[in-house]
Amino acid sequence: MLISIVVPVYNEEHFLRACLDAILAQREPVHEVIVVDNGSDDGTSRILDEYAGRVVMLHEPLAGVQHARNRGLDAATGDVIGRIDADTRLDPGWTRAVRETFAATIVQAATGPVTYYDMTPTGLVDGGDALFRRVWGRGRLDWLLGANMAIRSTAWHLVRAELCTDGGVHEDIDLGIHLHRAGLAAVFAPGMRAGTSARRIQNRFRDYSSYTRMTEHTYQRHLGRRGAYARAWVTGRIQLALFPVLRLAHALAQPRRWATLRSDGGRTNPMRPGR
Repeated sequence: MLISIVVPVYNEEHFLRACLDAILAQREPVHEVIVVDNGSDDGTSRILDEYAGRVVMLHEPLAGVQHARNRGLDAATGDVIGRIDADTRLDPGWTRAVRETFAATIVQAATGPVTYYDMTPTGLVDGGDALFRRVWGRGRLDWLLGANMAIRSTAWHLVRAELCTDGGVHEDIDLGIHLHRAGLAAVFAPGMRAGTSARRIQNRFRDYSSYTRMTEHTYQRHLGRRGAYARAWVTGRIQLALFPVLRLAHALAQPRRWATLRSDGGRTNPMRPGR
């Protein structure tokens, strides 16, 4: 089973090296690594030059992670295509877990758990996140997590033309919904472990709220105000209520904790980068 991994990037000079090193350090090597630069104007291209010959570098001029993702997955030649973020750090056994998961021919896509390597107390935050994802994963999965997911190449090409490309929905959840509609089974795979950053919690509450509520808007657009929408609405309101606690937990894990707590240095909405 050949595994490709696609990483969309936009101004990720501070995270990209650790991401790529974790991919290249897999105990079972990947078939190819594809990085899609979505118009970075920082040091991202300089870092990518360090991986020449080991990483396929593509460029996508249309702004938005949905376009960069599409460019990368379209170009991938593996049987199964992983899709992660630039701040993702894969567990060394991730590719083996992917092969074990996709050994079941019914599985067309999978998403795994994440730990937040820049939060404290890590165990409490990770446990709460895992609880929500397990609850969301009961029954037929209609969502995927862009920071840690994989999809069969055949399944990708089956739903590719139907996917939304505007900035009003989460592209990973949109993909999960379209797979679900097509009757293609997606699963939650506990063995597909990865770390990710909680940097979005540094955003102003208004921006964090707008990004969080995009989940319920994605379900409302596709499914109306039914069970999945209600699930997303409740989860989103819990996240927003916990915003002050999560922001403090993130700041305490940073070297300049109090400056971080006062800053507005979070991640730009990747669907609507505003550039």
